[in-house]
Amino acid sequence: MGQGSSEFDLIARYFCLGVPSVWDSQGIGDDCAIVKIGETSVAITVDTVALGTHFFDDADPYTVGRKALAVNLSDLAAAGAIPRAFFLAISLPNADNAWLKRFSCGLQEEASRYGCALLGGDTTRTVSVNGMPASATMTITAMGEGQTLRTRQGAQVGDDIWVSGTLGDAYAALKMRWGHWTDSLTDYLASRMDTPTPRVALGQALNGLAHASADVSDGFLADLEHILERSHLGAKLNVDAFAISADLARLPRDRQLEAILTGGDDYELVWTAPKSARERIKALASDDCPLSLVGEIVAEGLLVEDASGRTVTYDRLGFDHFG
Repeated sequence: MGQGSSEFDLIARYFCLGVPSVWDSQGIGDDCAIVKIGETSVAITVDTVALGTHFFDDADPYTVGRKALAVNLSDLAAAGAIPRAFFLAISLPNADNAWLKRFSCGLQEEASRYGCALLGGDTTRTVSVNGMPASATMTITAMGEGQTLRTRQGAQVGDDIWVSGTLGDAYAALKMRWGHWTDSLTDYLASRMDTPTPRVALGQALNGLAHASADVSDGFLADLEHILERSHLGAKLNVDAFAISADLARLPRDRQLEAILTGGDDYELVWTAPKSARERIKALASDDCPLSLVGEIVAEGLLVEDASGRTVTYDRLGFDHFG
């Protein structure tokens, strides 16, 4: 394979097939495909996670099971959909009953919490390379429904830009576990990496208020950029407006900003909404889920500043599997 292609370049180049569908859809490029079947709108999303890529090889299978489903539920939340069902395809190096029992427990707990039933799937053995089996891989397709489902497209000039929760916590945990940052890993930061909370209820509450939305998985700037690209607009941001956890606030400011802006693995929501919806959105905030008004949609460009108006620089937008 040639070098220099990002994950999204590959999708645009090789997987926009141009085959028409009898089901009305907005096409690929969003967190979910929104498919209109008769009078019903269905949100469909698929995510693959793997040990060694999304998890450490020795990760607790309970948290692997929870997070494997949570990342899909976060996509449904971005669309404003009610979770209804999912399908699981799992590739395993071996039939480790102890591992599978813990994995299944985490998967069941997450599914029960959001009323999302497992309706089918597939199980297979992973490929072996030089006699060594590859790590476990899980692909989940999740489905939800709703009356007014959202995509990344639809932002308007003058819209407020909002984000839920506290960004950067999971990334900080990862950097500490890698040993890149020598700060002490707290239980809170670890939990934000291992068992993220998909903002399902918030996503539904934003129906009729938000113009466009995405889940923050690859990094805030990267996922906001998806909204900007789909909406053909720009943004102006204030980095001092983001809510920040007490655990992340103890780190140097440059590390805070790296984690908040480009870290990823947050599974929070970023959305745009008219200023007329500002008070109604503020009323949706809670102690467990603060909501931050962090910027404004503009005609073009991406400007990141602090509260004093000083430009904040960054060397990447977020995570890219092939970047």
